Amino acid sequence: MKLQSFLLTVLFMSYGIDMHFSMFLCRCRIWIEDSNGYRIAGDDSYRDCSARIDENISFPDQTYTAHAKVEGSFEKQKVRGPFNENTCFSIHGSVDKWKFDQTSC
Repeated sequence: MKLQSFLLTVLFMSYGIDMHFSMFLCRCRIWIEDSNGYRIAGDDSYRDCSARIDENISFPDQTYTAHAKVEGSFEKQKVRGPFNENTCFSIHGSVDKWKFDQTSC
């Protein structure tokens, strides 16, 4: 009996968000949760968000919500979504007054 070779092609679909960080001397967390409330991508801990940088976060193709929190802020975490597509966000402001807005890509 001759062994046969099989070629298995696996295609992973994924979504992504593009983030623009523009805050004044702040540390923040950005993370993605699935429809069950489990973190599927993003930050585990706070990072410097004062640099004017852009970043892409990729994750599995599913319904998701985007979450943001600024370290030391008395404002509650901000949640956007649910989404079923690629989206773009901007986080800007200062520790006392910050925004997490969906923007055009």
